[in-house]
Amino acid sequence: MKKSYLLPAFLFCTFYVFSFSNTEKSLLYKKSMLAPMPIAILDTVKKVVAVEKTDTIKKKEKKFAFMPMPTLTYDRSQGAGIGAIAMGLFKADNSKDAPLSRVMAVGNYATNDSYYIMLGTRLYLMEDYWRILTAVGFINYNFQAFQTFEDVDGGQAGVYETPYTTKGALFAFALQRRVFENFYMGVGGFMMRSDVTITLPDNSEVVQPNNTNSLSVPISYDTRNSIYNPSDGIFIDGRFSIVPEWLDNDNDFIKTMLYVNHYKKLADHKILASRFAMKANFGDVPFASQDYIGQTDLRGYTQGEYRGNQTYTVQSEFRNNFYKKWGYVGFAGLGIAYRKSETGAAAGDWYKSGASWSKLLPSIGAGARYQVIEKAGQKVNAGIDVAAGRGDWGFYFRLTEAF
Repeated sequence: MKKSYLLPAFLFCTFYVFSFSNTEKSLLYKKSMLAPMPIAILDTVKKVVAVEKTDTIKKKEKKFAFMPMPTLTYDRSQGAGIGAIAMGLFKADNSKDAPLSRVMAVGNYATNDSYYIMLGTRLYLMEDYWRILTAVGFINYNFQAFQTFEDVDGGQAGVYETPYTTKGALFAFALQRRVFENFYMGVGGFMMRSDVTITLPDNSEVVQPNNTNSLSVPISYDTRNSIYNPSDGIFIDGRFSIVPEWLDNDNDFIKTMLYVNHYKKLADHKILASRFAMKANFGDVPFASQDYIGQTDLRGYTQGEYRGNQTYTVQSEFRNNFYKKWGYVGFAGLGIAYRKSETGAAAGDWYKSGASWSKLLPSIGAGARYQVIEKAGQKVNAGIDVAAGRGDWGFYFRLTEAF
């Protein structure tokens, strides 16, 4: 038993002697150092471990969280669609309090021969004092509108479902700076070069160049506790844009947009989110720049029937993360559209009366959610929504919440 201690004792003494062999201290001083050595070594180990942990955390914070996934879509206008969506979250600089920046790519092809590809990024810089948005894309979008035509079918005026194709490239940007707490202001722009091909009731085609170049003033107020999955706060996003002829536009008009989102936590994992959206255009507004009820602003409308110079929608959504990464949503809303009064229309729900305002347009739906990314406290959900409107319905796939 005693022999078993000889080797460890010899190694310890050898380590001890060599560790002080290069000093000029006396042996007595060396002996006095023997007692505190374990404590000193322990402290050194703790410091090394702490530094390693800090470096590990920093490395994790700088890591690029990436999520690609295929998408399947369907609506009554586009038909079935297949595509892909990918998003990456990252820290754009060394800011501690700024939200995670993101880059996103989306592509899709639908059975009515519509396709698009988009690439965009949102950057949050210098402790969220600066916000930058850029996006580029190419679209070939087949859709339809409902328009009045004279001298059709033996002189009878009528409202016809009018197919049209928008094909072209676009670029958008916005630069905002925080001017005081939670309030941002900046400058932005939009450029789109496209052709709109309209198929008339007699199957002839008319091609209309549609160049839309605008300058805008984006203003926002943001108290959300999370950019990607907020449970508290308010987000107001407004934009005033001019589309003047001196920017190589065929029409001279003004576009305004206002979004107001409110979030309230009802209980653990239960959130009530509400949204008001307004899009109003004034002046010589061309057909291609009109807005229509549908998409995120009011799910359940996919036909583009309710189209005009102004649209107003309001909706509320209940969100419940009921089990680990799984959740569901239920939502309902109302919308209304405004157009110039058209007399003589002979068919169609809205057009028959020739009214300027559409009927109230209800929407109701539900969806499923699954958390696909969690990074630095930010959670991102993917989901599927199904919604129904007045004589219409839609099926939606999304990455991040609807609003």
